Amino acid sequence: MPLFEYYCSDCKTKFELLVSHKHADDVVCMKCHSEKVRRLLSVFASPTGRGEDLSFDGLPDAGGSCGCGGGSCGCN
Repeated sequence: MPLFEYYCSDCKTKFELLVSHKHADDVVCMKCHSEKVRRLLSVFASPTGRGEDLSFDGLPDAGGSCGCGGGSCGCN
């Protein structure tokens, strides 16, 4: 079962929830029980099996804290 990240517009809370893919959009806020919840885009890592050095969070070190490849998007 996948782990999804959500954001509640009412109480401004971010939370994660293990939920089946077919029910991923039928979630209410864990804190205030609001239905004004949106699913956030999450980053995931997949092992390549090539023996690359990985950073502590399991993602290759891209040089930028946002994962955009060294800050080329201007968010750093």
